[in-house]
Amino acid sequence: MVYNINFSYHIFQRNHQQYDVCGDSYFVDQREDYAICVVADGLGSGPHAHDSAQIVTNVVQTYGHQPLDQLMLLCNERLKLKRGAVASVMRIHFARQEIQYCGIGNITCYVIHHDTIKRPRTHYGYLAGKTIRPFVETFKFTNGDRCFMHSDGVDVIDAATLLNADAWQALENDETDHYLLRKNDDQTYVMLQF
Repeated sequence: MVYNINFSYHIFQRNHQQYDVCGDSYFVDQREDYAICVVADGLGSGPHAHDSAQIVTNVVQTYGHQPLDQLMLLCNERLKLKRGAVASVMRIHFARQEIQYCGIGNITCYVIHHDTIKRPRTHYGYLAGKTIRPFVETFKFTNGDRCFMHSDGVDVIDAATLLNADAWQALENDETDHYLLRKNDDQTYVMLQF
């Protein structure tokens, strides 16, 4: 079945200056009737953080058809005795025009619908084998809506700028000076548009 949804994305990533590998990881994939996106941030920086973040994205890549809360539980199990990570995963259902979102830790997400911005609730904690209780939130979307997800290596200076088409275009071109505060850390942001 063909859905009348034009899905596009843009990703920016930069590793912490001290390391050759990035402690953040991401995965975006469009499948027949949905798209899935995950951003993971391994605790700390460097190779161990990189390995933990990669475990999360590998789980989502392999088991992305599973319910999002189950994906988080599986990631949590796989990170037992590892450095640990925080992560957010989003599934975009084209036919239902719904976004499902589940996050553990401080990955930030903005869902931009017309002239409003919604932020999914934060589930505090991290994935490292300890007990977690992930929950899934659902948002409706229409053509033209957008999402912006980022690790804690960047902060949006003023969320209202995400409503501005010129600001969105600048961020797609990685022109971030007026819109993002970039920290001395691994930096990742993912922009999705429907």
